[in-house]
Amino acid sequence: MAAAARSPESTAPPVQVIDTPLTRVHRTSDLIAMLATVLGITLVLVLGAYAEGTTEGITEDIQGIAATLQRLLVAPVNIFSGIVTLVLPGLVVVDLAVRREPRRLLEVLGAAALGFIAALVASWLIGRFGAPELIRSLSVSVRGDVLFALPAYIAGVSALLTAAGRRGANRTLAVSWNLLWIALAVGVISGIVTLPAALVTVLIGRVGGLGFRYILGSNADRAYGDALVDGVRRAGFEPRLLVRADATSAYAPPELDEVSTALGRTRSGRVYALTTVENHHLLVVALDGDRHVAGFIARLWSSIRLRGINARADVSLRHTAEATALVSYAARNAGVRTARVMGMAQSRDTMVIVYQRPANARPLSAFKAEEISDQTLDAIWEQVEKAHRAGISHRSLSADTVLVGTDDFVGEPTIWLSTWEYGEVATSQVARRIDRAQVATMLATVVGTQRAVDSAFRALGAEEVQNFAPLLQPIVLPRSTRAALRGLEGGLNGLRSAIVERLPVSDVEPENITRFGLRKVLLLILGLVAVAVILTSFNTEDVLDALSRANPWWLLIAFGWSLVAFIGAALAMVAFSPVTLPWNRVVLIQVAAAYVALAVPAGVGPAALNLRLLTRRRVPTALAAATVALVQVSATVVTVIGLVILTLATGSEGTLTKLPSKAILIGVGVTVAVIAAALVIPGVRAWASRRVVPIVRQTWPRLSEILGQPWRLALGAAGNLLVTVAFVATLHATLEAFGQDLPIIDVAIVLLLGNAVAAAIPTPGGIGTVELALIAGLTGAGVPPGVAPSVAIIYRVVSYWARIPLGFVAMRYLQRKGEL
Repeated sequence: MAAAARSPESTAPPVQVIDTPLTRVHRTSDLIAMLATVLGITLVLVLGAYAEGTTEGITEDIQGIAATLQRLLVAPVNIFSGIVTLVLPGLVVVDLAVRREPRRLLEVLGAAALGFIAALVASWLIGRFGAPELIRSLSVSVRGDVLFALPAYIAGVSALLTAAGRRGANRTLAVSWNLLWIALAVGVISGIVTLPAALVTVLIGRVGGLGFRYILGSNADRAYGDALVDGVRRAGFEPRLLVRADATSAYAPPELDEVSTALGRTRSGRVYALTTVENHHLLVVALDGDRHVAGFIARLWSSIRLRGINARADVSLRHTAEATALVSYAARNAGVRTARVMGMAQSRDTMVIVYQRPANARPLSAFKAEEISDQTLDAIWEQVEKAHRAGISHRSLSADTVLVGTDDFVGEPTIWLSTWEYGEVATSQVARRIDRAQVATMLATVVGTQRAVDSAFRALGAEEVQNFAPLLQPIVLPRSTRAALRGLEGGLNGLRSAIVERLPVSDVEPENITRFGLRKVLLLILGLVAVAVILTSFNTEDVLDALSRANPWWLLIAFGWSLVAFIGAALAMVAFSPVTLPWNRVVLIQVAAAYVALAVPAGVGPAALNLRLLTRRRVPTALAAATVALVQVSATVVTVIGLVILTLATGSEGTLTKLPSKAILIGVGVTVAVIAAALVIPGVRAWASRRVVPIVRQTWPRLSEILGQPWRLALGAAGNLLVTVAFVATLHATLEAFGQDLPIIDVAIVLLLGNAVAAAIPTPGGIGTVELALIAGLTGAGVPPGVAPSVAIIYRVVSYWARIPLGFVAMRYLQRKGEL
């Protein structure tokens, strides 16, 4: 879209603006505000119902000064009604009519109707289903009668003002909101409405207005056309031509250069190529307020999700612009070649920032591999390290944000770093490592893996390369680099392999820098739901009766057996370890795993800590992983063999006729049948092969070594068997505490099924899934339904929750000793 914007000064030449059409915007901030308002309504209603005395006291205190104000306010009821029903809507309607916005006028009237209807519906629902305390908090006394009052017209006016636009963008709206609050204060003081009712109705109207505005979209108060030109002028420049560099635009105007196009793909705001009347070529970045919330949330989420990353507190649009300019200034003062901030101004709801345009520069993405010399690669690393030495990180380095030019005087390459929106000063070590990982990956996608790795070793040295290599992960890379990786042979694995060739004993396996992901959140929710199901399924009387009859000595014995499992796990680890491990450290690692189990699925915590224990002793990562995998596989094999031996042993003593209960046998039979039937399907066989074959290949070399040392194999088997025996004994002792007697084989199978379910649905610590499986198994084995939940819960308390404090202490101790 091309348009000519006229200057208010008649002598100024027209400005040509080539821009995309203005579209209606669905503001993320509106959706977030609507959800927050719903939460506010809930909070007010809860306080009104459960803090009735407090809210009534506040209302009475306010109304206590009514007699004094009555002398000043001759007719407070008429004033209240007039302001709310006539003055405020009239102000907004007249303002929109003067500004010639008929569509918005219709929208605000529609929002007012929606708010009015929403308040009527809410009033009916509360009156029909609300608790008496809640209804009293929203009722007023009229001549001795209690009247439930939730004025719908207040909600209608609130929705009208909300749909009309943001309060700070229009003086009329700001005045109207102030008048609304004054009118509400008069109404509360005069006893027309209670304080909770006034707040609830305003919030209901806000929800209606925000929802209406978000669904239909709104004409954002962005600076386009004349407003954008005015912003550039107030930043200190007289524009002649402004050309939009939009990454989503299908049409690239001929006036657009490569630098502007590249920055348009990376900047969080709108990017324009600016030509002034003096024929100077600059860059303009327009940061829009309606996109600020989404950008802030993205940065905050990245900070929360990634370890060692701090989010800038960009609470306002102006703060975002100023913080970006600050980082850019700091980098420039540190000797980093970056575009200078030439000017800044605000126009409507947009911050306009004018940048210097790097002369004779092109984005790195525009070059072919053969056009880029090793000298250029070294210069890129030099600029990044200059920023790091000054404590500044970029955090968004890509082939579009790195610009390459040539110094005409000396013929050397000049490197520019642009786009500092995610940059930070006084940065962390993790942020610097992320920058280096981004540069190495970016260079690999442009010039190839080998040249990128060689340049990293030249610029940083072996120690620093080994330091950032574990962060070669997609999660730390900009979107454009992740897309370019698809065309790189070997991808990130190839890049890590090239580093390992130069550093054979280095640990370059991906480091876990995420605190949590979507999968972990979903699994945690699943676990909480399962816990809620278990708790709500309790028969309280049966549980209390069972607990009152529980033998505390048996519970103490059960806890003791759960601690024995640490010893068994440590024996297995010592037996299969390729290096000599101190016994006390190995035991403490197993104890610490009980604390880690809070955040990871069952079985993952011990494996991760055992792997760390080995790699800290310079065991190669591949060998350490094979050892840990062998420990886990051997534990499964030993458990199955132990069950078979236990079955034969109990049968030889005359209890073979007491086979496991029918329910358990049916469950085992159905499970085996389903597995066998599934393996008939080629796709399932292929999936199982992909899961099993790598484990066998990984563990076989280490297993072949162990087979040559029978005592290690025997010690490892004994340790794993001790773990199984310990947990079976823990569950058996818990059953004895409740006066329940089950055959050992039944107890073992119930426990095995519970662990199998926990492995299939890996919630953190097996929370929820283990309890449900144990309840089902125990009930099927003959434990009364009223007692089985108690046994399952107490078993989990003894074998899981009670061990977490010990794990925390062990974890802290190992961290202080440098083991983790």
